[in-house]
Amino acid sequence: MRLLVISCLLLLLLCSCGGTEENSLGPSDQIEVSLDTVLVDAGEEFLFLQFDLFISALSPDQSYLINFNPESLEAEWIDLNELELIKKVQFEKEGPNGLGPYLGSFSIREDEQLLFQNYMSYKLFDQEGTLKKDLGLEKIAKDYLGSTEYYPVSIFEPAEDRILVLALKWEDYTYSFLDIDMESETYTVIDLDHFEKNKDYRVEVTYEGNPAGGFGPSITPRMYNNQILMNTGAFNEVVILDLDTDSLSVKSWDTPVLGAKRTYVPPKQLEMTSSEMKEVRRKYDEDLAYSPFLWDEANERYLRFSQKKIFSEELDEYEEYVSTGARVYLSIFDSDLNLVKEAELPSVKKLPYKHFVKDGMVWMYENVDDELAFVRLKIE
Repeated sequence: MRLLVISCLLLLLLCSCGGTEENSLGPSDQIEVSLDTVLVDAGEEFLFLQFDLFISALSPDQSYLINFNPESLEAEWIDLNELELIKKVQFEKEGPNGLGPYLGSFSIREDEQLLFQNYMSYKLFDQEGTLKKDLGLEKIAKDYLGSTEYYPVSIFEPAEDRILVLALKWEDYTYSFLDIDMESETYTVIDLDHFEKNKDYRVEVTYEGNPAGGFGPSITPRMYNNQILMNTGAFNEVVILDLDTDSLSVKSWDTPVLGAKRTYVPPKQLEMTSSEMKEVRRKYDEDLAYSPFLWDEANERYLRFSQKKIFSEELDEYEEYVSTGARVYLSIFDSDLNLVKEAELPSVKKLPYKHFVKDGMVWMYENVDDELAFVRLKIE
């Protein structure tokens, strides 16, 4: 096993104040942050890093990660304890063990089966690529999951025979949770009207006057401690679905460091070919974006990063400004989601899409000379 360790010990004085709707916090104590970077030993193999682990999943016990290549349909098992490639498994597109024509995302269940999801396809596979079961959710919740009008953003399995699907309706960009009882094959709908305000920050893109997609804040849910935490990049808040009581609640903050919401409000509509497009995208990404919540089980606390991207004047192949890094912020919450402290982290120059908590440290994806690495951030 090869192990590259780049260590630096930093003392950060978090002089910021935090606040909830009910109270505020005084200056925080000095904390110690340590960083190190570790390489994954892939032996003679090459790992798929073109998508920066965008299609990957962490095992429930955080002992391994599976990285999926959507082009070859090959999956890579990464041992996070030994920092080495365990194996590669070839999946099939068609046939009795076929994934289907499209690949959305997947997750690793407690029984270590892989749940693949996409339009009208919800299948369980074992770790050798053999199809074990077709869940048939598109038949149970036909009005929502039986067509391409809704997209299954995330799937959660809080209990045996209970599945929750966060569904996005493309036409009006609204969200709903489908609470499915697999035993009775029935479901109830939980509307998420609270997120209607996110449309203030959404840009509809047209091409020669015709709809051509758009961009804006989207819900990024995570399930911890029998609760589903939902937030978007636009507001300094979290919407909580309690799975014990099936109730929704909201916690929000307005702090000196991160405020209460984004400040830049983009135009409602843009023509794809207009010169204004790249300027709007730059301003949008330069504003604050609040990331999903992370649960630090070892320290019984929640963590949340936020960032403001930094750009050069250089344009990429898509005529968009090239990002050169970011100003990254960290918010620390207790187990009841009360804000404890927050501050900018000068030592962290970017926030990769793939980051997670393992063994009390935040692991951040890094590409080191086309080899898989993780920057590990420990917060005292």
